[in-house]
This record gives sequence, C-alpha cells and structure tokens, in this order.
Amino acid sequence: MKKSPTTINPQAEKITVLPVNNIPDDFIMGVDVSSLVSVEAGRAKFYDANGMASDPIALLKAGGANAVRIRVWNNPNTNDGRTYGGGANDIEVACNLGKRATSLGMKVLIDFHYSDFWADPNKQTPPKGWEKFSLEEKQKAIAEYTTGSLAKLKKAGVKVSMVQVGNEINNGLCGEIYDAEVCSLVKAGADAVRAFDKNIQIAVHYTDPLSEGYLEHKASLLEKYGVDYDVFGTSYYPYWHGDVKKLSVVLRKLSNFYNKKVMVMEVSYPFTDEDGDGFGNVVSTMSANQEFKYPLTVEGQAIAVRDVIDAVVKVKGAGIGVFYWEPAWIPPKHFDLSRNDAEKVLAYNQNCWAQNGSGWATFNARDYDKEVKSAVNGGTWDNQAFFDFDGKVLDSINVWNYARTGSKGDLKVVHIDDLRVEFAYGKQNELPATAKVAYNDGSIVDEAVDWHRAQAETVLIHPDFGEYKVTGKTKKGDDVTCYVNVTASNLLVNGNFEKGTLEGWTITNDLGKGNPKVDKNNQNAKEGLCYATGWEPDNFDFTLSQELKGLDKGEYKCFASFEGTGIKNPSETCLVAEIKRKNGKIEVLKANATVPNQWKKFDRVEIPNVMVDDSVDTIVVKVRMAVEFAKDGANGAWLVCDDVNFLLVK
Repeated sequence: MKKSPTTINPQAEKITVLPVNNIPDDFIMGVDVSSLVSVEAGRAKFYDANGMASDPIALLKAGGANAVRIRVWNNPNTNDGRTYGGGANDIEVACNLGKRATSLGMKVLIDFHYSDFWADPNKQTPPKGWEKFSLEEKQKAIAEYTTGSLAKLKKAGVKVSMVQVGNEINNGLCGEIYDAEVCSLVKAGADAVRAFDKNIQIAVHYTDPLSEGYLEHKASLLEKYGVDYDVFGTSYYPYWHGDVKKLSVVLRKLSNFYNKKVMVMEVSYPFTDEDGDGFGNVVSTMSANQEFKYPLTVEGQAIAVRDVIDAVVKVKGAGIGVFYWEPAWIPPKHFDLSRNDAEKVLAYNQNCWAQNGSGWATFNARDYDKEVKSAVNGGTWDNQAFFDFDGKVLDSINVWNYARTGSKGDLKVVHIDDLRVEFAYGKQNELPATAKVAYNDGSIVDEAVDWHRAQAETVLIHPDFGEYKVTGKTKKGDDVTCYVNVTASNLLVNGNFEKGTLEGWTITNDLGKGNPKVDKNNQNAKEGLCYATGWEPDNFDFTLSQELKGLDKGEYKCFASFEGTGIKNPSETCLVAEIKRKNGKIEVLKANATVPNQWKKFDRVEIPNVMVDDSVDTIVVKVRMAVEFAKDGANGAWLVCDDVNFLLVK
C-alpha cells in the first residue's frame, strides 16, 4: 500500500494559529497552483514532513485545502511557439492540473484572463488574435472561447465547480476600459458558462477591496448591465491592502446590497524575507509601498491567512471561501550565494525560466507585455510558498486544518502597530510612553518603549514642519516605530480633503478631463483616509483653488504632497501661491512637483517664505493637476494630491 504523505512533523517546533469560529463544512479552502507544471518541468521536487517525495497537490490537500484555482491564457506564446512564461498557462496546462485535482476529490476553479498573458489592474491586453476585433466580435469570441475551453476540460475529466470571468478587472477587460463595454464582455462570458452547465458557479474578480465604496460601485455596474453571476470575489494581500478587519465590512456590504456570495480570490504572505532562486521577490522588506502586519515567518504566514479566513467566515451565509495564490511556486533549484555551486545553480534556474516558463515572464513576452523589460525574469513569489526553497512542506501548509482545530506553540509577538502622533509646531510635546504589542495567543499588551535618543531629540527640540520617524524598543527588545507629524493650524478649508468632498475648493477644468474628485482609501492617502485625485486614459489638466482673506501679518509656508502612476510627464503639476496686493499687483510663487510615478511614493513640494504685510489683499492657493499619459504599460494616468497646507510660521 502506498504511504500517504504527511504535512505534520512532530519533532518540529509548533506554530500557534487560533481557531476560526463557525467555519461552514463546505467552506472553500483553495490554492492556486497555476505555475506548478512549469515548476515540475524544471525537475523541482516536493517533500512531505518526513522528507518523502510527494505530489504537491496531495500535500496541499493533506494540509486542508479542498479546491484548486487555475488561470487560463488564450495563447501565451509567440507566433513561432516560444513561451511567455509565468507558468505557460494555456488550456492544455489547465486540463493537466484540473485532472490531477479532480482525481484527488478537490473542487476546480478556472480563472479565464481573456488575454495571452497577465491580466490585472495595470493591463488587460486582448489576445493577439482578437486585437482588431470590434466589441461585438469580442463578445462572440469570449463566449466561444469559454464554451470551447470548458468542453476541453470536461473531455479531460476535469470537474469544474466555478469559473472566474476575467481577472482583477478593475480597469477593464480584454482591451475595453469603459463600464458598459467591460460589463458586456463579462456578461458574454458569464452567459456562456451558464449555458454550458448551470451547476457551475460564476465569479467576478476585482481588487483594491478597502477603497471606500469602490467594490460596491463595481457591483452596482454589474447589476445595472444585467450580468448574471453568483460570486463577487476580490484579491486581498495584507501587505498592500490594509486592515483585514475592514475586509469583512466591505464583503458584508456587497452581500447585503447585491445578494451575492463573496470570497477572497487571492491572498498570500511571506514566510521569509530571503530569496531562494537568484531573482528578487516582489514582496520584501526591501520593497517600497508594503506594510507587514505579521512577522515574515512560517507562523506569521499562517496567521495572516487565518485572519483572512476569519474575515470571510464572519460574512455569515455569504462568505464562501479563500484561495491562496501560488503556494507551490518554488525555485527549480535552491540558490544560495554562500554555496560553492551558486553560479551553476543560477544558470540552471535561468535556463528553466526561459525554457519551461517557470519565471514570472520570459523575454519572449516583451512585445506583448510592455512590463517585460529584462532579458532574464525569474520567480518572484518563492518566499510566499507553503514549501521551503528545497521543496519541503512548511507547517503553514496546515493553516486550513489549523483554522478549524487551532494549533498552539510558544508565545510570540505577532505585531506592534506603528504609532502616529501629531505635534503642534512650536509647542512642548511628548512621545508615547507605551506601545500595544499583539501576541499570537490573541492578547494585546501595553508595553513601555525606550526611544532612540537622537531621533527623539530631533522631534522634541524645535522641529520644523513635516513628518519624522522615531524608532525604539520595548523592554523585551521588540522594535517600535512612531511617526510624528509636526503641524500647525491649517488656514485652508478642507486642505486634507478629509470631508470626503472638494468642499472649500474651486475646480477649473477647461479640458473636461481627469474626473476631479475626492476618493477614500487610506492606502492611497498621504495621511488619513481621503485625497484629491484625477484619472483618465489620456492627458488631463485641472486646478483646485482656494482664496484666503484677512490674513495676519507674518511669514507663512505652503506645502502639499503628490503621487501618481501611468504618467509620462508631470508637465505643469505644481503648487501655486498667488499673492494679490491692494494696489492690483499680483505676485506668483510656484513649486513644481516631480511625481515619482510609483504608488505610495509621494513628492512633497513646498513654497516657503510667503510674506504677508499690510499691502496684501488676498492669497489664492492653487493645486494644478496636469499630466501627460504614459500609454505604455498603464490603463490611465492617475494623480493624487493630499495634505495641502497653508500655515503661519512666525
């Protein structure tokens, strides 16, 4: 009799995972294994807790997974058959993986991208054969492709339980970007699934779940345009998307308002900050714009997933499951720079990425996907697998079982929230004496903090306006960070846009483009929840202005922060202080912005030394939002302005 693989090593240190209450018996505990065939083609091996070579899908099932998700690209190859990489996920690969999952009694979700390669919020490129199609031709092509693919899967013996129509379709689908057109394509795919087999559940998939009102708006569009679907799914990555507690609130709203099932289609978390294949990881403490609420450890990885399961389960009667993204995307061979064979291993890995498509992309994809710029592109997800770099199971693979039963190990710190305080300019201020420390047993304890002396003195002794970072340690030696914002009374009405509207501001938009508005998402804001923004798949140029009257004599300072993406040239994006004197003369002071073109990376611009005396009548503060759209690799130009301040300095 063949010995069953085990994911539990009784000799290893146990991790702590608190149980989730009231998990339904049919709750989907899913894993996306789309890259697996390409990984195995490079002769990567997977091992159970006893070191026995095993089928990775069987190991994932032993850890409690009951469903598999598989992406499908139309034709992820050049015209002469060279792979684009990323798992080389055509329908034949889906049949291979789906059959393996079905034979193990697992459910199968098919994720149609309706593209030849990655489709996500940054790009939704139509397949090469469809690029000149009209909207009606795309509708027909999507319906026929969906039906044909499901027929191939059925013939291969794959029991498909759910189909996802499009992948992270926030900003479009199959080359279409406007709501009516996008929804018509989703409807074409959904109707094809329903006609093929009414028992297959139909899912839609978006991301950016914590942007206030965003997913609800998308759901309203699906309803408006008559899209027939069963499940509203979202991606949720803890290091990008913020507080998991808010996830439940958003999903509950979607379920209550639109009577749909809800689930998390993608989640993952690192078990280490190390790289295992010789090509850098997407998620790392060295990368910008990522916040890690859990330790980058096996236990931290498991707790992160457990908390997402808990968030979905709390949407009672509607939260149906969670999929972990790519837990088996491991290196062909473990690259370790300290080893004598490091150069040889790297060469082997690079060959596998190029020949088998087990890296995120090959150079062959460069003409189709403008984000592919390097000749060598490896794996970027190996530090988020449920296997170590040599293919041995990690205890986090059992998170699906532990979510039901719980697991208890040694008491450890899970997280210490960053502290954020506001200091009044020119006043006596104090740093917090304690920080809240969260432990893996669910307890939260206030613990005393010793702050770095030099950093503390910088913010306590005559600091200038702006944000400061002060680090410290608890008495037990755990790291703590405090962000101090030194400010004064802002003379602008709604300068931080936290009213949720453009109240106080006058809009000038001669081009009629950019859709000036205030959005709510703490992941995009410089501070708080709200920010002024513009977006357009084109150039735009608009101005927000506010007039100040009756200012006291003195020296003032004006500053604001800008960020953006999809921008070729920030053009005249700037901050302006227009001083109107009683004699009719006008003096214009300006600070040009250099938009970093990177999410969550702000450029703070400042106009110092704005002098007001008896000759000044009014001052008009203007925020000019003007950009040139970088068409390559982006769906639109996006610009944010936040925290516009006009302050009396002395």
